[in-house]
Amino acid sequence: MTTFKALVLREEERGETSKSICVLTEELGLIYIYIRGGMKSKKSGSATQAFSYSTLCVDEKKNAKGQVSYYLNSSEPVKLFYNIRLDAKKLALAYYFSELLQFAATENSTNREENRALMRLTLNTLYFLDKGEHDMELLRSVFELRLICETGFMPKLIGCSSCFKYEDDIMHFNFLTNDLQCRSCCLNPDSIHDFKMNRSLLYTVRYIALSELEKLFSFRISERCQRQLTEFCEKLIVYDLKTRFVSLEYYKRM
Repeated sequence: MTTFKALVLREEERGETSKSICVLTEELGLIYIYIRGGMKSKKSGSATQAFSYSTLCVDEKKNAKGQVSYYLNSSEPVKLFYNIRLDAKKLALAYYFSELLQFAATENSTNREENRALMRLTLNTLYFLDKGEHDMELLRSVFELRLICETGFMPKLIGCSSCFKYEDDIMHFNFLTNDLQCRSCCLNPDSIHDFKMNRSLLYTVRYIALSELEKLFSFRISERCQRQLTEFCEKLIVYDLKTRFVSLEYYKRM
């Protein structure tokens, strides 16, 4: 029997009364837990619903190939993020975060450092989404960019990849090569993979990518800069993860 804290990302029905949940843990990354009678159980209902952060006690069973399956023994909620469920747009954004994590995080991962960073990023983002004190588009951009960084796709943002110039009035980021160039070194500024970054946007992107997690949400930007940041982060997700997410399209229509 194993006990750990986990963030529930998704619930799925299994038969008439049971369900499985996909959770994020610091110990094992993404895992799936089977809950007998979970669709009707009042005892585990709140602790195993989507976006609940809970203490879970699970039984482990190995098959003939050594693959481990997890079965819920008991659960206790730690944080339910209740206000997210009261707002349809917040809920849609939370489902997008969940879908991103299920795609980008590693199942049964032993990389505790990466798992811990993803857990802290997600819990902090949901906390501010739940409180409603931060702009939702800023939360979305911060989560997208930092998720990319924490899962091994850190964009090269320190300076021009050719001459090492730290900044310019306009810098060019190439989504295909994942690096930055100054105006003088950029050979193809009209490329469909090119994104022009002014100083404000470059400072913002660098801050999100490189700052400590404790300081990640302690800034504000103008509406104009936010529009640019939204476009940049959305394209970065498409290029690095090579997919589009249905939950994002639903959120954007709201």
